[in-house]
Amino acid sequence: MQQNYILHSFDCLNTATAARLHDMGLCEGCPIKVVQRYPFHGPVIIENDHQRIGLRYTVFTMLTEAK
Repeated sequence: MQQNYILHSFDCLNTATAARLHDMGLCEGCPIKVVQRYPFHGPVIIENDHQRIGLRYTVFTMLTEAK
C-alpha cells in the first residue's frame, strides 16, 4: 500500500541533509510516494520521479509533518 505525501519546508533539516536531498531531485512542494516503512521507526523508502530514496524516519516526519 503506497501513500502519497507532499514535502514541506527543508528549513528544519541541517544544511548538508537539505543540500543532498535537493541534489537528488527533491524540493519543497514535491509529491512523493512511500514505498515501504520499516518497523520501530526504521527507514522509510520513498519514490520520486522513478527514483527510490531511503530516509531516516525523523527526516521523513520533519519533511512531511507525518506522525
